[in-house]
Amino acid sequence: MQDVFSKLGPLIIASRMKRMSDYIMRAGAEFYRSNGVEFEPKWFPLYYLLSQEKELGIMDIAQKLNISHPAVIQLAKELEKEGWITSTKSKEDARKRLLKLSKKGLNMLPQLQLIWDDIREVNRQVVESQSTNILDALGEMETFFASKSYTERMKEFQESKKK
Repeated sequence: MQDVFSKLGPLIIASRMKRMSDYIMRAGAEFYRSNGVEFEPKWFPLYYLLSQEKELGIMDIAQKLNISHPAVIQLAKELEKEGWITSTKSKEDARKRLLKLSKKGLNMLPQLQLIWDDIREVNRQVVESQSTNILDALGEMETFFASKSYTERMKEFQESKKK
């Protein structure tokens, strides 16, 4: 029997993507915990970026991750509260906050890298087992919306119906 989400097709694409994302995030959090690490999958992009870049400002992070400034601040607050990163004011501009991995964040990096190797392999198996490569499809959707936003497309569609 099809669930409601499947029956609604394109109408509910965002909700289906969110449902799948929530499922994978919950499974990821369980996997970290089963490996003795209290780490949330939503922290991964910021943590990983800081593990590669050493120290970055909020605006640089937002640009590199292609997420909003407030989203970076929210993630940074969570990671800082849990002791994974530290935040300092820039010496050049006191308004600018610089983020970097804390001692805990640096010490946990080797263990996290082993976990990421396992996650990468399982995700590779999932992607390769599907008839459609979800990573390619997501990339195509991102490119599609980068050229013209979803909102712009909906407004244009409604305008075309009026004609």
